[in-house]
Amino acid sequence: MGGGYLLIILILLVVTNGITYGASQLTSDGVSYQKKDGNLTTVKSALDELITKSSKVDKLEKKVTDYEKKVHYLADKVQVGDYVAYDAGEWKESAGQPTQQGQFGGYTQGKNRGESVVCKSTYGSTDLKGWRVLKKENNQVYLVHAGQPECYYHAGGGHSEESVKLLNERAKQYMNSYADSAHAINKQEALDITGSYDTTTEDLRTTGAEYWLATEYDTFSLWYVYSAGDMRRYNGTSLGFRPVIVLKSTVLTMGQGSDGFGHNDAWILA
Repeated sequence: MGGGYLLIILILLVVTNGITYGASQLTSDGVSYQKKDGNLTTVKSALDELITKSSKVDKLEKKVTDYEKKVHYLADKVQVGDYVAYDAGEWKESAGQPTQQGQFGGYTQGKNRGESVVCKSTYGSTDLKGWRVLKKENNQVYLVHAGQPECYYHAGGGHSEESVKLLNERAKQYMNSYADSAHAINKQEALDITGSYDTTTEDLRTTGAEYWLATEYDTFSLWYVYSAGDMRRYNGTSLGFRPVIVLKSTVLTMGQGSDGFGHNDAWILA
């Protein structure tokens, strides 16, 4: 029986897809078959294709793993006062200093909105640029302009409610795809920075310039921040405007770098 089996092995014929092969022909590049698309391929080609696909999947999985190690939710990394590389775009036109109730202005075409302008107020000016973390709430990061990108004129005569509405509406023009909502900085947010109405050296509130807070003091006046950081009432002039951007809770960061305004430790949005 042993000799018979040996003889069978030596003369073995294998029938595949109706084609007869000798045992000596059974190599991966010698056996072919028809794929589902009707094309003919060899076992070797099929194996090579599978190995290539597997290699690509492995490389992709590694890239994903490396990305996950680098990327974090912005809210988990930043602290109040940190700079964030947020971009609100450039001015598409120029506007002079506002001189009447409800007017905005003081900016120049082509300038980035992250830069600051000088407003026609009694005291102070600022050259602070970029965007800073004002606070964090419910996994959302609130950014405030470090300085003041434009000016607003609030007159007396019962316009306080109107001015608050205009300031908040204006802030929405600073939103991009990372933003969930926007408003002008208000009295409570400015007060929460230090917990006091008094002067302060905390430059998250004290920018060196005077700027409006989107909160009515009375029907004639709005709250505002003086150049020394204390909070007062005012009307009938042009002061700075500071927009606040509320970022989406899903915003990610890949670490720190330059924000384009001279801050090399700003958090970069992913």
